[in-house]
Amino acid sequence: MVGASSLTTADSDLCQVITTQLAETRRASLARLAVKVDQGCVTLRGRVGSFYERQIAITCCQSAAGVSLVIDHVEVAVN
Repeated sequence: MVGASSLTTADSDLCQVITTQLAETRRASLARLAVKVDQGCVTLRGRVGSFYERQIAITCCQSAAGVSLVIDHVEVAVN
């Protein structure tokens, strides 16, 4: 099962890259998003303050090497 452990490591590394990119935006709501990676498929969950922030989060995921798909479960808070 060497392949399974390397996949887990690759997914873990990719998750760390995306989490870091979200934190580097300096937008607190993006840093709080939950990021899950499974075989290159990224799922984002959480709430942001605007559609613009939601798009930034999606772009951060799409720009990371190794991402095959982004599943967007990010809610936009409506005032």
